[in-house]
Amino acid sequence: MHVGIAVGDTVGDYVVEAVLGQGGMGAVFLVRNLIYGRQDALKVLVADVNGHQQIAERFLREIKVQASLSHPNIASLHTALRHDNQLLMVMEYVDGDTLETRMRPGYPLGSEGVAWTIQLLSALEYAHRRGVVHRDIKPANVMISRIGAIKLLDFGIASRQDSDFRLTATGAPIGTVYYMSPEQIRAQALDGRSDIYSTGIMLYEALTARRPIDESNAFACMQQHLSLVPPAPCVVNPAIPVALSNAIMQAIEKDPARRFQSAAEFQSALAAAIGGVPATDATLVMPVPPARTATGPTPVPEGWDPKVLEQARQDLAQFIGPMAKVLVKRAVQTVPTVTALYAALAEEIADEKDRRKFLNLRR
Repeated sequence: MHVGIAVGDTVGDYVVEAVLGQGGMGAVFLVRNLIYGRQDALKVLVADVNGHQQIAERFLREIKVQASLSHPNIASLHTALRHDNQLLMVMEYVDGDTLETRMRPGYPLGSEGVAWTIQLLSALEYAHRRGVVHRDIKPANVMISRIGAIKLLDFGIASRQDSDFRLTATGAPIGTVYYMSPEQIRAQALDGRSDIYSTGIMLYEALTARRPIDESNAFACMQQHLSLVPPAPCVVNPAIPVALSNAIMQAIEKDPARRFQSAAEFQSALAAAIGGVPATDATLVMPVPPARTATGPTPVPEGWDPKVLEQARQDLAQFIGPMAKVLVKRAVQTVPTVTALYAALAEEIADEKDRRKFLNLRR
């Protein structure tokens, strides 16, 4: 598919540096702003919006939904524009891997998979409180930054709970078949519990290295979502604690009324299952670090002044809340200087103005 933009082109104040991905609706490029030098992601729709009206409407819908959301675990929209009859979105660039890349057959994830899911649920709780249902939760739409922070991507088929939920022909389900909720398959009205089901399916796969719903054709897969109760995760992988396994099974109940009724409930159950403390405000949830067998405080990495790290935590907490503590601990494992530490932490702040304010706090 031709999108009319190539590496080396200049689009407004951006130069195109690389192709990050390409699909049926458009492409995503790595771009650099020529004025302030930051790398961003440029999402481009098909070349002629007039010839693809339904796709253009879906893209506009995505732009409006993204513009309404600002959360540390959601990739932020910087701006949207038109260029040569194309619709463009300039998004936060997340330097890291997708959860899909991290999930390899035969190699189940450990407690880091739960910690990442807890962050994802923080983003979903925030979106659901604002009436936004993502509807396409899957590993390819979850990015993991180099310091372990989750960023939820692609609100292309997201909807508001008080709007028309169908973007395809009447009665046609939309989403990704392996992670679809039963109500999506039935093309019923959706709420946040649909995203909870998809998240539960995804976590099941991450911790067992096996899809609970896995058929070679889409129809058989959808039938399993409607009727098959998979074995509990702890049966597939005995290393999974029973409490954690039970939480996942509750999340993937066929009947939405039997699932967790909010992302915050699921989040608290996961935190409790691995020894974490549920947060009192689900929009500011600290990701739970992997369980440690040793007791006592986490040692400060060699060469770092504890006062510097505490100051960085306090500075970052002004913008993202309690999650700052874990992000600072993770960042110092991969950066050599205070300047690099603040630069890495700034990428976790959604709002551009807040990023600049944070960087100005560096002592």
